Amino acid sequence: MSALAVLDRTLADSADRESWLGVHDRVIGSSTAGKFAKPGSVETYVRQILEPRTFAGNETTRSGHDWEPALLAAVGAEPNSLFVHAPDNDRFAATIDGTKPAADGFAIVETKTKHEKVVAGPTPYEVRQLAWQLYCIPEATHAEWVWGELVRDPASPVGWRLRRPPQTLLFTRDHPAIASATELIVPIGHAVLAALTAATLMKVPF
Repeated sequence: MSALAVLDRTLADSADRESWLGVHDRVIGSSTAGKFAKPGSVETYVRQILEPRTFAGNETTRSGHDWEPALLAAVGAEPNSLFVHAPDNDRFAATIDGTKPAADGFAIVETKTKHEKVVAGPTPYEVRQLAWQLYCIPEATHAEWVWGELVRDPASPVGWRLRRPPQTLLFTRDHPAIASATELIVPIGHAVLAALTAATLMKVPF
């Protein structure tokens, strides 16, 4: 059984898209929380959530999905498809990419593919995503951020190959970047949630 399944906080399974869509629009996930960069921009974040979403993916997002299993396997992680909410708020949630055993429990694993780029670590947006995942899953001992740098290769069946082996960075909860991001995004998350509730239930216009 998944390390996250035993937490008994599953909202949906992203492998069942209908199930996932049924709850996704009423919660704040890590992709949305990653955008929370300014406390004064709550109205903007609410508008972004309420506006219809038309992005259906592109070549790089599809490539990232294709490479995710290999990146997880490279660090000994099991894939995850469960949409899990925070212990004290069922409208704060995250679907992490995977989990792996750790000395005192389990770690969460987030994968990223970088196309035609060499990077040394996550962007500020990606740090905020990671901080949100750790906030929603406090049982995790730490997070591992795993990335693969892809370059085009016509000889590859998928058109891309890894420039070098997958790279990994470990983030504990007290890592300065994670602590700072958590302090920023959680209050914004509460403000956004309150505004969303007002907009959708009390018909307060946005």
